[in-house]
Amino acid sequence: MKYCRIVSESFKSKIWEDFEIDGILYSGRLPLDKADVLLALYDPTDELLIFRGPKLWYTLEPSWHYHFTGHPVGKKLVQVLRPDERAFYNNKNIEFRVPHPTYCKTLECDRRQEIQNKAVACVTNYGGRLWFLKKHIWLRNWMVLRSEVDLFGNPEKWRNFRAFPHIWLKGPPPNFLGKPPGKHQYDTEYINFLSNYKVCICLENTCEPYYFTEKFVNAVRAGCIPIYNAHETVADRFLKNAKWIDPKWFGYSAKRTIKYALSQDINDYRRINDKWLESGILADTDDSKLMERLHPLVKKKLQTCGVSK
Repeated sequence: MKYCRIVSESFKSKIWEDFEIDGILYSGRLPLDKADVLLALYDPTDELLIFRGPKLWYTLEPSWHYHFTGHPVGKKLVQVLRPDERAFYNNKNIEFRVPHPTYCKTLECDRRQEIQNKAVACVTNYGGRLWFLKKHIWLRNWMVLRSEVDLFGNPEKWRNFRAFPHIWLKGPPPNFLGKPPGKHQYDTEYINFLSNYKVCICLENTCEPYYFTEKFVNAVRAGCIPIYNAHETVADRFLKNAKWIDPKWFGYSAKRTIKYALSQDINDYRRINDKWLESGILADTDDSKLMERLHPLVKKKLQTCGVSK
């Protein structure tokens, strides 16, 4: 038996029950000096710098996230860890490329019978005080701030929003309606809420290669027409035979994009996207099977370092 220490503040690994896969015992309570291998999930940790044995850091946020650009340990980790010591969606080592989760256990569709001829957007964070200087935030914010859109998100974040060019004014935009229902992003209550709208804007983080999140999938599960700016790697890998509306078709005009989307026949999109949802193309993005994806990588780390079971 070999022993893997799991460390994750966000996922509360310290209270997990120990579990064993293929001769490797995973534990959040195992002392670091007793571990044969270290698996860190999401949060930067100095244990990755201290531990001299085989290790793996799994992350799922985009490259500009604070974990990699502002966190003192995270900034160092992205410099010193080798590609085979990281597991994330855009790893240049394809074997260690692990896609972002897009659902958990089920792709069940929960849809209302009557829908509003409006667009909806759920954005947790508006992008910070200088959002208008960030290329990856600019398009999304101009789209979700339009009057044709009902905007939902974290009220504590949006109360600090600053409109451009009037950046001296602080407060949520006029179309902000508060926190959406549901316990988490995969919740069927949340999907049902989205289904109240004809169009769903799902533009977060779409300029990152291979970065595909639950945003598009949730829109499809809800039966909405997705507005999505797909990176070519995402379109090739995840969106074969799916149907959406891309702002680039309209010169990135928010007004023209939304107007076109609201004029479309929703049944055409549902017919095509329901087949896409059932095709199995998302199988390796099931959040409940994350350890099934990570375990072979952990095992390989042990074997490569001569600590085979």
